[in-house]
Amino acid sequence: MHELLLYGQVPAPRHDQVLKILAGVAALQPRRLLARHIIYKPQRAPDEPGSHLRRGGTQAIGGKNHKQPVAKDLYYSQLVQKLSEEDLNRSGPQPSNGSSSTGGTGSGAEPKWTIEFQDVPDTGDRGVSIRMTTSTGILSGDPHAYMLSNGPNQFMSEYYVEGHQIVHGNVVVFLHRVLHDSSGTSPKANLPKFTELKPFDPSGAYILEAKVQVQEFNNTNVLEAGVDELKRFQSQMKGCVELSVPDRLSLDTRVKYKAAAPSSKKAQPGAR
Repeated sequence: MHELLLYGQVPAPRHDQVLKILAGVAALQPRRLLARHIIYKPQRAPDEPGSHLRRGGTQAIGGKNHKQPVAKDLYYSQLVQKLSEEDLNRSGPQPSNGSSSTGGTGSGAEPKWTIEFQDVPDTGDRGVSIRMTTSTGILSGDPHAYMLSNGPNQFMSEYYVEGHQIVHGNVVVFLHRVLHDSSGTSPKANLPKFTELKPFDPSGAYILEAKVQVQEFNNTNVLEAGVDELKRFQSQMKGCVELSVPDRLSLDTRVKYKAAAPSSKKAQPGAR
């Protein structure tokens, strides 16, 4: 699956106005969405850039050129839990991970937990951002324990996303903002109250994400049709919200290499 994306920013005072305009453009009422995102990082440290070029000998055998192995990047992944405000406002502790929070979803029901991965956007210049993404539903079991063992991974942080979604043709429009509270060393055992969550942006601004999902990425006609539809929506919103392509590296999900700190040992006087 590939996503075609455009982003815009909406100041908090204009949120209700923009939401009404979106509802009018799509002729649909917005759907309220609330989700919890837990970020995981592979426990193995990434290789030093260029280290694969320095491994082993460089002699040619039998006059044939041997390709050097390509260094593999490591990526962050996310565990996403679908929530409602009732989940965050119930009295008493509410489990936020473990088998009790997943349970059976029933036939045809959407899973409450999914594992999501987003690749770094392509470098191509089509006027929209394009990236590969995957989403895998978890039907039962302990999702946190699975994420720790699969990789293996380690917990990094968690945040919440709240907003409204509207579908306009093939364009999925999501007007949202990121919320957070104090982080710990593991996913919270009990969900916080909704009123305890604070906007990550102190101004309270919202992000408008316009997205078209493409299954047949290698089909030029399908890809161009998706790009054209997204650009038409961009034109429709001109004067209301300016949608643009973000810096691809601002959406980079790769784990960065960090060089080891140099030794601080100093030579002792008189040492030979």
